Amino acid sequence: MGTYKNRIIGSGEESLDDILFNPRNWRIHPLSQQDALKGVLEEVGWVQQVIINKRTGNLVDGHLRCQLAAREGNKTIPVLYVDIDEAEELLVLSTLDPIAAMAVTDKAKLEELLADIESENENVQKMLNDIATKEKLEYGGVDVVEEARKTLAERFIVPPFSVLDTRQGYWQKRKQAWVALGIQSELGRGDNLHAQVSTCGRPEDLKVRYSKKKNIKGTLFKSDSARDPGYYAKKRAVEKQIGKEISTQEFQEKYYDGYNGNEGTLSGSGTSIFDPVLCELVYRWFMPASGHVLDPFAGGSVRGITASILGHKYTGIDLSARQIEANRVQADELLTDNKPTWIVGDSKHITELAPGEYDLIFSCPPYADLEVYSDDPNDLSNMDYSDFKIVYSEIISAAVSMLKQNRFACFVVGDIRDKRGFYRNFVADTIEAFQDAGAMLYNEAVLIMAVGSLPIRATRPFQSGRKLGKAHQNVLIFYKGDPKAIKTWGDIECGDIEDESAD
Repeated sequence: MGTYKNRIIGSGEESLDDILFNPRNWRIHPLSQQDALKGVLEEVGWVQQVIINKRTGNLVDGHLRCQLAAREGNKTIPVLYVDIDEAEELLVLSTLDPIAAMAVTDKAKLEELLADIESENENVQKMLNDIATKEKLEYGGVDVVEEARKTLAERFIVPPFSVLDTRQGYWQKRKQAWVALGIQSELGRGDNLHAQVSTCGRPEDLKVRYSKKKNIKGTLFKSDSARDPGYYAKKRAVEKQIGKEISTQEFQEKYYDGYNGNEGTLSGSGTSIFDPVLCELVYRWFMPASGHVLDPFAGGSVRGITASILGHKYTGIDLSARQIEANRVQADELLTDNKPTWIVGDSKHITELAPGEYDLIFSCPPYADLEVYSDDPNDLSNMDYSDFKIVYSEIISAAVSMLKQNRFACFVVGDIRDKRGFYRNFVADTIEAFQDAGAMLYNEAVLIMAVGSLPIRATRPFQSGRKLGKAHQNVLIFYKGDPKAIKTWGDIECGDIEDESAD
């Protein structure tokens, strides 16, 4: 037949308003294809022209590209002009894509190609994952077909979404496995917090005050004045369960949980503990294996115990010598080696108290004066909010300076109200402090907590002041360094709790 004819007669840019979509186009573009092409265009831009038949003015190839360009507000598009008659146009229109689809795959080369592609675009990542799934390849170091058969909870403990729901069965089952190990984070705190509310997980409509004179344990105040309206109902429920009347003091010391609403559960303590599942997620998701954790506001034992069980080193600082002693007793009971290090001291001096470099900063800070833990003037909970913010930011800055490059920090926080009832924007203040210190906000998740006694506690504040009952906290994840380095950490390991504790 000789040399192929060249039917290309020019190129340029065409106004999208002037392009004629071909009435005989037979292709339908599903949303997955639209997202994939959109991702590549966002990542790279135009690398291929659409084709227009100069004789008819019809589009021969590139209908989806024209649609996406118009949707994004583009006025023109790169064009390749060809000169063919109507019969030839139909032949090209019907065969251009199918001929390309007849190619077969060199799986080794494709797998190598996918491994070398770097893209942060979610649509591009999904497209590459779909390609690997279709071709039954490894992508990102995993067998995507095998992984696709697993649930997200099986692969990552809980789904890695921006909403972490502690009420779900997979979360509760995991939590029960941790609690069964014997963690008692409430130890060491009963004489300090009258409502014995946890260091983290406090409701914003409760205020807890330290009383040196009265020394009344378990007294719960709502808005600093009224008792929990369900208090005596909870006491009667416990008495019914154990079969005898008990004194108010015994109920408050042993059974009353003003925050979690666990009345009558015979938990043995009125204090809710920091969630060990959240600890596990942070350690498994956001730090390399065998890392070193720095906790500027240590509080109870959970973050330290879980870190040790998972093979990490942990250093926590807290003002309360009583709390630290209780934590050490817990560690001696549950661990034989790799015990956490707890230091009694003021985190304003964190660089002197715990010098070194760390792989993760993880803490739940005091919520200003929402809970007053002691009469120590160095205690952040005794400060006015303006003074609290200054010291709080200084502690964060010092901690971030001790964080290695290409590492995460995680603070679990919630907003708090001032005396007039307005939110202080504590979450934003925390973000600002970290970013000023050089750790940028990388992930933010909402931690949904069990409702418990919230319906009782929320009634009066909502009726009188239209304040919504808070059933969530904010999990803020920061990163210091180049996020591209994260991919070198390898896969997330999700072992059984029993196996971890036995190691």
